[in-house]
Amino acid sequence: MNKFLLPAAALAACLGSSAAMAQPDTEKTTTTEATPSGMSQTTTVKSNDGYKQFRRTITTTKHYKAGAFVAPSGYTYTRYTLGQRVNGKLLGTSYVLTSYGDYALEAPPSGLTWIRVGDDALLVDSNTGEVVQSDYGLFTN
Repeated sequence: MNKFLLPAAALAACLGSSAAMAQPDTEKTTTTEATPSGMSQTTTVKSNDGYKQFRRTITTTKHYKAGAFVAPSGYTYTRYTLGQRVNGKLLGTSYVLTSYGDYALEAPPSGLTWIRVGDDALLVDSNTGEVVQSDYGLFTN
């Protein structure tokens, strides 16, 4: 009986410590701020993937004329939210915003890219298409 007690206690300690160290994937905190430039900003933190500092949704009051958005064949506009994955057709080079600085967007870190979807600019994971940041209403015709 005693020879099983020590291994069982060790196993219980390991299982208990791994459960205590586990981080939830979907922690969520939301705050709303008004910046001096008049932008309304809502910051949302979801998951622990290294992009925490970029996760936010912005509805801007400053708009840029960038021409009409031409959607891929068969695509219907969707307003993507943080954590959603964009349609794979939108990850093509014709939707990537390489001149993000012209639109007052931050330089994307490695692995992320800015794309245009309708009047919105989205910062997405280049591999998975997951939306990390959104800037709603940035573009106008």
